Amino acid sequence: MTKDLNIGGLLRERRLQQGKTLKQIASRAFTDPGNLSRIERNEQQLSVPRMLALCDALDWSPEEFVRRLERRRGRTVGEPPRDYNGSRGGGLDLTTGDRLQVSFTARLAPGKE
Repeated sequence: MTKDLNIGGLLRERRLQQGKTLKQIASRAFTDPGNLSRIERNEQQLSVPRMLALCDALDWSPEEFVRRLERRRGRTVGEPPRDYNGSRGGGLDLTTGDRLQVSFTARLAPGKE
């Protein structure tokens, strides 16, 4: 179910569209240019707090950032995910009192868009 996304490439595209340098965006995101460069090359994982800081530095809402990632992935936000067999639907049938713990991991792959 994991699909490689070029998260760093998407961030780089946005930075370059704005004509900003690594140093300018890194400073606004409270990181250093080397760290941002590794993120853009997909050599470093991106934490949620860092992603939010970068979205802010790039004048990008986190929602729009996620929408763009979802389009690269081949589905849109709000569309039910596919199960392992490729069909839609399924999901969890939770009742009152059930607890669900969710974790999110994204694998970054260089050169994939």
